[in-house]
Amino acid sequence: MRILIVDDEPLNRFMLLHMLEEAGYADCFEAETGREALQLAQRIRPDIVLLDVVMPDMDGYEVAPLLKKMAGDIYLPVIFITAMDDQAALTRCLEVGGDDFATKPFDRNILTAKIRAHARTRLLSIRTNKQNMELNYFRRGVEREHAIVEHIFANALTINPATKKFFEYRLAPASTFNGDVFLSEPSPSGGMYFLMGDFTGHGLASAVGALPIARAFQAMSRKGLSVSEISQTLNEILLSLLPEDMFFAAVVVEISASGQQFSVWNGGMPDLTIITPEGQISKRFISLHMALGILEVADFEDNIEYFNAQIGDRLIGYSDGVIELTNAEEHMLGDEAILSWLALNPAMTIAEISQRAEKFRGNAEQLDDITLISYTCQNLTGLTSKIEISQLPFQISVEMQVEQLVKFTPIYDIVVMVCSQLGMQRVRSDLSTVISELFMNSLDHGILKLNSDIKKSTEGFFEYFKIRNQRLKELKQGEIKISINYQPKDNLLSITLTDSGDGFDYQSLQSKQESDTYGRGISLIKTLCQSVQYFDNGRSVLAKIKV
Repeated sequence: MRILIVDDEPLNRFMLLHMLEEAGYADCFEAETGREALQLAQRIRPDIVLLDVVMPDMDGYEVAPLLKKMAGDIYLPVIFITAMDDQAALTRCLEVGGDDFATKPFDRNILTAKIRAHARTRLLSIRTNKQNMELNYFRRGVEREHAIVEHIFANALTINPATKKFFEYRLAPASTFNGDVFLSEPSPSGGMYFLMGDFTGHGLASAVGALPIARAFQAMSRKGLSVSEISQTLNEILLSLLPEDMFFAAVVVEISASGQQFSVWNGGMPDLTIITPEGQISKRFISLHMALGILEVADFEDNIEYFNAQIGDRLIGYSDGVIELTNAEEHMLGDEAILSWLALNPAMTIAEISQRAEKFRGNAEQLDDITLISYTCQNLTGLTSKIEISQLPFQISVEMQVEQLVKFTPIYDIVVMVCSQLGMQRVRSDLSTVISELFMNSLDHGILKLNSDIKKSTEGFFEYFKIRNQRLKELKQGEIKISINYQPKDNLLSITLTDSGDGFDYQSLQSKQESDTYGRGISLIKTLCQSVQYFDNGRSVLAKIKV
């Protein structure tokens, strides 16, 4: 321990030096004046200073604050040496930075005890200062890393400017990083997709999964994949990335170029709601599936809901951070509150909904990330695809026997073959839906002879698929042929599908499907195609899609 003794009297310095050496403090230094003390302190960095008050050039009152300033954030004990007992003088010693007094004549025991006490305090100060420096270094490192991550997120999780203008939205993370995701991209068909989702928890751990999801969604949107294909692919990606206790609740939506036809996959998110300009609910897309990143590929369900809204209708969506918003009395906002606001004021903006929600929350803490979105049905002008289309005609034919019909569904392979041709990705989503519906109608009703009336109840729905699986296992004969022909002169894809079954009442099936809440089947195909014609008692169908 380095002790600096500052006194203009040689005798006082000698006595203190001798006293300290006897007490075991051998590393002592002397200064005769205040200026000398400051110069010496700059060089030796003392641990304790014994400072005389009265000196000729600079007195102790002037030297003490300069010594303290020199020490910086580390505690430097300054013990004033004085023979004065004037209260005002002693008070001033403390005011200028003094920490204690050593009165003349000196008492060795008291002085050494004071030195030990102040030495402990200084040691603690040094340790604290070192820890603070380490913490500040760590904090700066974390801030730098956060800045880098924020920059990456800001550039990766962007809403495409071409589609951004069609949405009203608000994203409010509970912490620095958002576990909620909202992305939108134009589709090659002239429509657009959007993805809204919520990772388990919030903060950086939740947000990390958004990066691969965003890149995959953007790439698949450019290729024009169907909602079914997008949801399946995202599920596979997250299965390989996320830990077992983490998942991604999400809705994947495609909106047609007309701006009013919706294809929706909802896995674990609150309902998407379509509201008329009068405030009436015309459709609710409830969650029919498990969240992404939970089910294995073989167990994943990709059934899509379809709905035709009207121009002016409005789609409202939000994450559970909105409806689970809690106020100081621990009351939850709930889904009904938002819908009641919209029933009274259908034109309420997202900003106004957010203000009402924040007013409800009051001073309570926001515990989860918040996402609110709104889309009003309108013609999606400006999203028309400029993809070059093949000028060569082509034809693709597939014949499936019992072995293929029992083992797998060929839709994906057929769609990939068609869309490998120049410009065909612009109809990929519609093509996938049309072939899927035509194929399932032929297989289920033509070959397996299933009656869709069974599916009217939940129990019947499961019974239908139980019977379907059983009949597939027992199937001994059957054939489905699919032929796809493209003629560039009229920009039409002609899809012909023929099965070897006994046929089915397709007109009756159509009327039943039109009332189906899924919006699937022949009525859906007709909205996607330029024309649809069944013949040969339902064993054959010709559908034409405008490219």
